[in-house]
Amino acid sequence: MRSRRAARRGQSLIETSLGLMVFVTILLFGIYFAEVGALTLKVQEAANFALWNATGRVMHDPAAGAWQRPSAVTGALAEANGRYVDYDGRSRMDGAGGVPVQLAVARAQPIQVDCEPELPAGVPTLEPVHAGGPLGDMRVASPGMRCTASTRLRAERIGRFMEPSFFQTSQRVAAATFRVCAAGRATSGECRGRFGVFLDDWGLSTVAEGRACALSINSGRVCGNPDYYLWAERVYRRNGGGGNAGSQLAGLVGSESVNEDQFFMSFRGEEDRYEENIGATHAGGQSVWETTPFRASNLGRRYDVPRENRWLGGVRVR
Repeated sequence: MRSRRAARRGQSLIETSLGLMVFVTILLFGIYFAEVGALTLKVQEAANFALWNATGRVMHDPAAGAWQRPSAVTGALAEANGRYVDYDGRSRMDGAGGVPVQLAVARAQPIQVDCEPELPAGVPTLEPVHAGGPLGDMRVASPGMRCTASTRLRAERIGRFMEPSFFQTSQRVAAATFRVCAAGRATSGECRGRFGVFLDDWGLSTVAEGRACALSINSGRVCGNPDYYLWAERVYRRNGGGGNAGSQLAGLVGSESVNEDQFFMSFRGEEDRYEENIGATHAGGQSVWETTPFRASNLGRRYDVPRENRWLGGVRVR
């Protein structure tokens, strides 16, 4: 009777030991795989951060003829590497690179973000839309950028406790170091998949490019928005300027001719109520130079409707 009880006790102990080996292994690897998933999302976040950070930087300098300035890509790359070296991203960690991150089980090397001023393979590059047309001298090509990020992970705190050796081999393979890529899987230890984004809308988007222009003739020196002024003047010159029809007419009637190629420009926005006081120099002595919406005593149709918070300014022409 005693021998049977002892046998039962020994059987229970063996079953419990075997069960604990399986349970502990599943528990540890369950924690490990959860940490791998969380760290992988951070790697993807780092690559996407670089892309979207670049879109908020100054992309062009029309006066210098520079489009998609390389500093936008390199600046975004440095910002991403500085923020995500510790997998956080909320603040820069300059000077803290090279320090691995240790979680409960997973051990991760610092994230490395890599960006280039070109699109991924197979994605067509946008060519200058207006080349050869009325805006042909404004050649604005924007190839965009592509980014990836990577790190190396391994299971650091899983011991070699399983017997026999068959289980140890499987455990070591599952816990071995491997590379995590932001896009796709690593091929021969390299992350070849990349995210891409087009850069620059070829429009005016910075603070300086939203400022007003005082009325000027043949010069943008008094304009707070020189890019807008130079673009408009280039279009004017590209399409022949003012021509000479007025000068020919003046010559026929014996009047004094004027320089028809002078370029006048005034840009005023909502902050200036769409008008500029230039003295009694135009339109029958009116002292206000106005853009739409405007008021004029000799016009029956009203254009001075409120524009605030209205689609396309709220001006409706019937």
